[in-house]
Amino acid sequence: MEIIQEEVAPKGVKKRRFTLFRASLVCFVVFTLLCGLAYPLSVTLAAQTAFPYEANGSQIIVTMPDGAKTVYGSELIGQSYESAEYLFGRVNTGAPTNLSPESEEYKKLVEERIAQRREKLAAVGYTDREDIPAELVTSGGSGVDPHISTEAAYFQIPAVTAARNAKAAEGEKISEAEVKETIDRYTEGRFLWIFGERRVNVLLVNLSLDGLI
Repeated sequence: MEIIQEEVAPKGVKKRRFTLFRASLVCFVVFTLLCGLAYPLSVTLAAQTAFPYEANGSQIIVTMPDGAKTVYGSELIGQSYESAEYLFGRVNTGAPTNLSPESEEYKKLVEERIAQRREKLAAVGYTDREDIPAELVTSGGSGVDPHISTEAAYFQIPAVTAARNAKAAEGEKISEAEVKETIDRYTEGRFLWIFGERRVNVLLVNLSLDGLI
């Protein structure tokens, strides 16, 4: 009867295995502490110390008459406004689109947006002959752009003024010059004075027109 003996690993092999296991465990613990704890904490601490407003999402917080604080949104995320009393921003799709500008589906979508906004603008005196700036009926790369150009903002001044005065009491009417002044107050210049275009934060202008900021 043949007896099969189980091979036993030499002591040197066992020692090497233990050394590799120990090194792997040490690397796992060290990099977990560095990448999972030390790095996030240091970045968070630096951001909260140097840029607390930006680090917390650039939230627009308004203090109400009763002292309560309400978050109205973020400077970085566009909001949709349906009333002509407010500036229209870029179309908020919530996400980028992969539709080609040359596709029939995209063209149909833009035509529908033009019709919707013309209807709202016509209610305060605009006609179908008025050319609506392209950025007011198209979405940006992110789908949640908070800015429009100064030209697109100025285009809406007569409509915003007319819509607000239609609902305002006699002594509370607003002039086009006042609306323009508000737009100019929240106009941001070119990055490093040469990159991009002058732009207007739609949410800040609308909150200012409502007297909330």
